[in-house]
Amino acid sequence: MNNKKYSVVGYGTFITRGYWKDKSNVRVCKVIGFRRVFPEGNWFPYVLPDKESSFWALKFDVNLEELRELDIYEGVPAGLYKRIKTIIQVKDGIEEKAFIYVPTEKTITQQQLTIDMDKTDRWKEEIKKHHEIVDKFPKLSN
Repeated sequence: MNNKKYSVVGYGTFITRGYWKDKSNVRVCKVIGFRRVFPEGNWFPYVLPDKESSFWALKFDVNLEELRELDIYEGVPAGLYKRIKTIIQVKDGIEEKAFIYVPTEKTITQQQLTIDMDKTDRWKEEIKKHHEIVDKFPKLSN
C-alpha cells in the first residue's frame, strides 16, 4: 500500500469548505509568483502566474487517493484546472514544493481571467466570513 504523502496548496474553497480539517501537516504558507483573483460574480477564486505577487494560503498533505479526489473536485479530468508543482514558503521562510491547482489556458480564455481583475485579493473577504479559519490561521485574512 502506498503511504506516500503529497503536499497541496489550498487557496480557495479548499480553505472555506474545510477540506483541510481532516488532513495532516496543515500549515499556513506563502505562495510566491502567483496572484489570487476572485472575479465578480464567481463563488471561487483562481490563481494566475504573476512574478510580482504572493499571497497566504494553507498547505496540507494528502495520500494518493485523496489527491485523485481533489483532482476531480478541481475539474482536472474536464480540463478546467491542472495540477502543477510550485515553491511555497512555510515557517521562517523555509521553501518547500507543493501541488497547486491553476486554471488551464482554456479556462483562462473562457473566463477572461487577468491579473488586473482583482488587485486587492477579494477572496480574503470570503475567508473573513469563517471565524474558525480566521481564529486558527489569522494570516489568511490579513
